[in-house]
Amino acid sequence: MRDDSGKVTNWGLEMGSPNGLMRQGWTRASLKVGDVVTVDGSQAKDGSKVANARNVTLADGQRLFAASSQGQGS
Repeated sequence: MRDDSGKVTNWGLEMGSPNGLMRQGWTRASLKVGDVVTVDGSQAKDGSKVANARNVTLADGQRLFAASSQGQGS
């Protein structure tokens, strides 16, 4: 992600288990280093650069569910 000054910042994104991601259509080739993606999720409450991802939209427009626990409340 780029911050307000245009500097690239790194984020940690929490997603579901590998098996859950595979059931949602993810493969080992879904993401490559340097790919630009859009992530819909919720930032950590402490304001750190960590988020729980809900959906990831790849550069080609393909949208994949992140298979995370977010939104699956009891």
